[in-house]
Amino acid sequence: KCSVISGPNEVERLSQENENGDVIYSKVLSGDRKVFRLETVLDATPEEIHHILWKVEEMHQWNPSIKNIKVLKQAGPETMVTHEVSAETAGNLIGQRDFLSVRHFSRQESCIYLGGAATHLETFPPQKGFVRAEDGPTCIIIEPLADDTGRSHFTWLLNMDVKGWLPKSIVNQALPRAQVDFTRCLRRRLAEGPTQRHTNHHPPTVSRAGQTPHTHSLTHTHWS
Repeated sequence: KCSVISGPNEVERLSQENENGDVIYSKVLSGDRKVFRLETVLDATPEEIHHILWKVEEMHQWNPSIKNIKVLKQAGPETMVTHEVSAETAGNLIGQRDFLSVRHFSRQESCIYLGGAATHLETFPPQKGFVRAEDGPTCIIIEPLADDTGRSHFTWLLNMDVKGWLPKSIVNQALPRAQVDFTRCLRRRLAEGPTQRHTNHHPPTVSRAGQTPHTHSLTHTHWS
């Protein structure tokens, strides 16, 4: 059984550790907004994980839940605006969505932060045939294990408004399941190693600037 802590501002553990060591928690924030936190360990360095995740236009090659991601604007080496379309996959409780997001990465000491939040462009309004969902803010935190430099602790804070008329109960089932599915696909991709197909372009060197403001409110949420 899941261990549940009652109360609107308490943490709820949604799952026991699975065979990969993934554990998911949830917490209700102000405005009855629920954010999900996945924690696990990956067999790769933070730089190797960042290298794959920052090459967003290749993500559909290893993650079947994504139809495509296109970089619309590059605001320096650390920030970009992207348009993402989710795939029509079997068992998708939410249905196909598109997202217009700002993505940013930074580094503090040994930790790499990948943050994102929804944005709006007059030149890129919602597309016909899609419900435009909104991220954010959302954040991935990657840090090396203290006792194993070849592995990383991976934390993903997912905060999403899927829009539409879906019941909250459906959304709150689908989002943590999507986190587990994504992490499973990421593990497979990491196991492939730096194949030629995935290494035509190299991401920029990770900066040592402070955290992006978009990630601040989630990374400083009290989860204990």
